[in-house]
Amino acid sequence: MNSSAPANFHARVRHQLHHDALDAAYRLLVDRGWAAVTMTAIAAEVGVSRQTLYKEFSSKDEIGQALLNREAARFLDGVADRLATHDDPVAAIEAAVRYGLTEGSANPLLRAVLSGDHGGDTLLGLLTANSQPLITLAGQVLQEHITARAPHLDEEDVTATADALVRLTASHLLQPLDPTETTVARLTRLARRNLVPRSDPDQP
Repeated sequence: MNSSAPANFHARVRHQLHHDALDAAYRLLVDRGWAAVTMTAIAAEVGVSRQTLYKEFSSKDEIGQALLNREAARFLDGVADRLATHDDPVAAIEAAVRYGLTEGSANPLLRAVLSGDHGGDTLLGLLTANSQPLITLAGQVLQEHITARAPHLDEEDVTATADALVRLTASHLLQPLDPTETTVARLTRLARRNLVPRSDPDQP
């Protein structure tokens, strides 16, 4: 019977297992810490055997990376949504930075990672070791938005500014030194100085 089932049925079942396993891992991580996220615990939460789970994920670290990738995608979608609400590049950057800082600090997964509690250091290692692609992608999202709305700006200035803003936002999330609104104001000021022509030397 299984051999005659359509391929898309098997794909849907696999997709559902993938989704359910990540949801279960997320709940375990947030409620009890990364140490509680085991293949046995996830399989029990989902209601499948460990062997079935191992067919989808080869290890706990692979699940951790998949969790981070999923949250990163959701996070970037939120940033893109904030950017899209403003035509003015600086206003868009301010909204995106504010979202990034507030959502990032409130995200249960990110909080669990940054706390380092109950094995969280291991997951933090996955985050920091694989952060470069995410930083690059976030910089591209920001750069494309600015360029689309202000094509007259120097391309190198836009690229450098977008990269700096993303890295400084990530740095604040990993080690916040100032209140969120203070950081938002500083990064917005940086964006304005780098992207807005200053014909008036007294312009702030």
